[in-house]
Amino acid sequence: MIASNWTVEFRFLITGRHWNQDIPSLTAEAAKEHPGVSSIVTAPLGLHQLLVDVLNDRINHGFSHIAGDAEECSVCVGTNKCQLH
Repeated sequence: MIASNWTVEFRFLITGRHWNQDIPSLTAEAAKEHPGVSSIVTAPLGLHQLLVDVLNDRINHGFSHIAGDAEECSVCVGTNKCQLH
């Protein structure tokens, strides 16, 4: 069973050729094989305040870890990536 509506979530920060051309073209091409399916390509993430907050938190945590004030983040734990190279 194929869903009748497709949502293509665009996980880029800004618009550009992928958002304006590539992704809509690929989505339309895929939809041709499924008559009656409609689709939407969502807007880029942009600089939404919550995204800015997450980025700020990651940066601050990294500096805290380097200073010895915090453990590795949950993504990097055990990988040895949360350090200066």
